[in-house]
Amino acid sequence: MAKRKPILIGCPQYQILVRGTCECDEGGHYLRTGDGQLRLDRVRCGQYGGRCMQTLCVLHRYNRGGAGSWYPSGVWAMTDARRRAAQPAPAPDGGWYV
Repeated sequence: MAKRKPILIGCPQYQILVRGTCECDEGGHYLRTGDGQLRLDRVRCGQYGGRCMQTLCVLHRYNRGGAGSWYPSGVWAMTDARRRAAQPAPAPDGGWYV
């Protein structure tokens, strides 16, 4: 079973920060894309204990990422020291995802 670490997710539906987890590599580092962002395909949302019913959100299992999908407004790694969100690096286009 893959190791997971805590993250914060900006939920566009509820407009709050939601706790979640992201899969890590063998060294305990978050799995990231080439530009340093967390990989959405390795992120799990913890809203309502993982039972959120918003199926248009790309983080929930019934969504296929097609038209009308909702993407998080941001996903941030949490530091181990105090479990606070680390300062995220903005994407080149000013947003968080493509």
